[in-house]
Amino acid sequence: MISRRAPNAARGRRYIMPGRGTRSRAAAVSLRSMTSSDGDSNDDDDDDDDEKERRRGGGRGSLLFLSPSNWPEPDASAAGTRTMALLRHFSSHCPPLFDSVHFGCGAGGGMPSSSSSSSSSIFWHRIRPNRADEMHELLNRINDDHGPIRAVVFDRFHAEEAYSFRVRDTCPNALLVLDMQDVHSLRLGRQQVVEEMDDDPTSVAMMTDRLASAVAEFDPSSPNRDARDAFLRELASVHRSDLVLVCSAPEMGMLVSWGVPAWKLVLAPFFCSDVDVDVDRTGTTMSLPPFGGRRDFAFVGGFRHPPNVDSVRVLRREVWPLIRSRMPRARVRVFGAYPTPDILSLHDEDVGFLVRGRVDDLDDALRRSRVLLAPLRFGAGIKGKIVDAWRCDCPVVTTRVGAEGTTTTTTTTTKTAIDDDGGDDLGARTTIADNCRWGGIIADDAVDFAKAAVELHEREDLWNRCRDNGTGSLRRIFNGRVNLPVVERGIRDGIADLAKQRTMDIFGSILWRDARRSTEYFSRWIELKETLNGAKDK
Repeated sequence: MISRRAPNAARGRRYIMPGRGTRSRAAAVSLRSMTSSDGDSNDDDDDDDDEKERRRGGGRGSLLFLSPSNWPEPDASAAGTRTMALLRHFSSHCPPLFDSVHFGCGAGGGMPSSSSSSSSSIFWHRIRPNRADEMHELLNRINDDHGPIRAVVFDRFHAEEAYSFRVRDTCPNALLVLDMQDVHSLRLGRQQVVEEMDDDPTSVAMMTDRLASAVAEFDPSSPNRDARDAFLRELASVHRSDLVLVCSAPEMGMLVSWGVPAWKLVLAPFFCSDVDVDVDRTGTTMSLPPFGGRRDFAFVGGFRHPPNVDSVRVLRREVWPLIRSRMPRARVRVFGAYPTPDILSLHDEDVGFLVRGRVDDLDDALRRSRVLLAPLRFGAGIKGKIVDAWRCDCPVVTTRVGAEGTTTTTTTTTKTAIDDDGGDDLGARTTIADNCRWGGIIADDAVDFAKAAVELHEREDLWNRCRDNGTGSLRRIFNGRVNLPVVERGIRDGIADLAKQRTMDIFGSILWRDARRSTEYFSRWIELKETLNGAKDK
């Protein structure tokens, strides 16, 4: 197990620890003296008293995030952006809810640098899953060096399955928080629906209203589906947890309909900064390029995420030829981390399809683009690419699935009329503009999607309206100044009411009985298997 401790941060009680699992009182006092503005010994005495109280369990304690496989990568995925926003909030918020914030992960490389300005007040630990000794060592060391662990956040249900029983054994009074990111089984089942319809010999197109309706109607709780196993595992993880962070209002409604107590759920979408939601459009401080200062289309999505891989293929094969038939000089730039050779092979300058891969400054790329294209056929949760586009004043064309969670009303798709000669109906443009109360246009059929993209790219009045709608959605739905305190309050209240909540949570208690803890024994079996295999190799 490897830990990387952050350097001394702005708050006076986070120190560089000499040695492993130990704390030098003299070093701590010395460091406090160096950072004190006046060197007053009374201040040192007060700090020592605070330290003793914290070590006895009277302080604010520690917050630990756990993931078996993913370090937060804000430049590579929307989930990484959201997780990092939570880490930054709890590590820098004043007054602090916790004395220290930690992130433990089982991934090999990719540990964030403690010297990074975005993570300098966070403690990073590499810890392999299914290793009891490493897990208990980490938990005990955090308890000893930083105060008792008050809450543990599991990054998706796989993390809860791998770690929760060990956390509960070592830290029985810690609040167990599941951060769902999205409903994994919903995304998995929708992907299955798409793949089945693609295999249907009667299917004539990749992107149709019929497919979109089938995806929208899918219920992961339905029997005879491969996604049902994932659904039951995910729902069991929800019930075992004391608190659940849910990314979108539609998914929160689904969980309640599946019998999850509403008091256990906290809505935790994206957390946009004040700069993002309070842009000065008069051009005095934070002016973003207007319609005339932008050009071309953009596509955004990390290519380790199956919905993005499918989406860029649909764009290249079915939607982009329709757009180019109307705009022969149109170009689209495809941005996204971890492009595979298959994705890179889609690049074709002759047709204006430019695969750029990972970009150092996505915001700059979106500020230069006029329209974001997101022809998503399946997925779940809130799509970070849409929030990113709106932050950069870039309207979006997407599908119903793509727009989920980004509107306060039920989304409707745009249908453009065709006249008798095969062209656009004279009233079609008005229909698109009149129906647009979202930060872009929603269309599920490839033909409608392409027409909407051209309209939004070419019509300044429509573009301005959609841009303003997107900014309004940022303020209403994704305002970090509003959303982060909601999450903080949920965790604070959960810690305070933990004993009472666990008494009320009958179903969760049932799942914690030994006879039902299959995930624990599966994890122990993996540990034993790996240990025995390691012994054979020696």
